Amino acid sequence: MPKLLRCPFCSYGRSWILRRHHRKCKRCRREWSPGTQFPISGLRLVRREWLRIIDTFLRDGTILAVSRECHIAYRVAQRAVLTIRMAMAGDFPESFTGTCEADETYVGGSWKNKAVHIRQQGSKRGRGTTKQPIFGLAQRDPLRVRVWLLPDTKRRSLLPKIFGQVVRGSRIYTDGYLPYQSLPSFGYAHDWVDHEAGEYVRGEVHTQTIDGYWGLLKVHLSGIGGIRKRHLHLFIGEHQWRSNFRHLTRKEQTMKIYQLLTRIGGRK
Repeated sequence: MPKLLRCPFCSYGRSWILRRHHRKCKRCRREWSPGTQFPISGLRLVRREWLRIIDTFLRDGTILAVSRECHIAYRVAQRAVLTIRMAMAGDFPESFTGTCEADETYVGGSWKNKAVHIRQQGSKRGRGTTKQPIFGLAQRDPLRVRVWLLPDTKRRSLLPKIFGQVVRGSRIYTDGYLPYQSLPSFGYAHDWVDHEAGEYVRGEVHTQTIDGYWGLLKVHLSGIGGIRKRHLHLFIGEHQWRSNFRHLTRKEQTMKIYQLLTRIGGRK
C-alpha cells in the first residue's frame, strides 16, 4: 500500500493533484509539493539535502566541506551548520547519578597571539587568568559529560550547576578547590585529591575522567582556530554532544540530529 501523503500544514490525508507535481489539500485548500517541502523553517532545503549536510558535517566538521560536497552556497552552508550546532548544544544529558567528577578549566587563544593591548594587561595561569572559565561534570557509568561557560569559578557559580545536574546522594570526586568542600552538607558523598601536593589518584578517588575530556575539548577547539566568543558555547556544545553520543553510528547520529532539527525548527 503506498504511503499516505499528508498536508504539511494541517496533516490531512486527502489532496488533489495539481500541475508540476503540486498538490492541494482538501481541508485547508493550501498548495504544497511532496518533493520540495522544506522540513526546517528558514532554509529552503529538503529532507534529503539536510541528511547529506548533517552527515558531511559529522564527518568533516567544517562549513567549507559542507558547501563543496553538498553543492550549496557557502552562506547557506554556514546557516545550516549554525542551526545544527544550536541543536547539538541544546541536547544535553539528564541528571547524573552514581559516581561523578567535577572540575573547572579555562579556554582561550595562545597568549602570544592576543592583541598587544590585552598582553599589556598581564595574566597568569589557573584561577585569576583572563581566559574564559568553563565548568564540567562527568558521570562515570555510563560515561556522560555536561559543560557550562561561567563568568567565574566562585562558589556561587559552581554549586548551583552541581545541584541542578547531580542527584542528591551521589558520590562526587573533585580536586582540593575550597568551594567543593561544602558538598557533604548538601547531601553528597564527597572526596577529593590534593593536586597541589602532587596527589592525583587515590584508589577510585580521582578526576582523570573529566581531565581527559578537557584535553580532548582543547584539542578540538585548537583545531578549529579563531572562534568568536559569542559562538564559543556552540562549539563546546557540539563537542559535548559528540562525546555523549559517540557510541552511535554516523547514520544514527545523523537521524538523531535531523529529529532534533525538526523538533525545534520545523516539521518531521
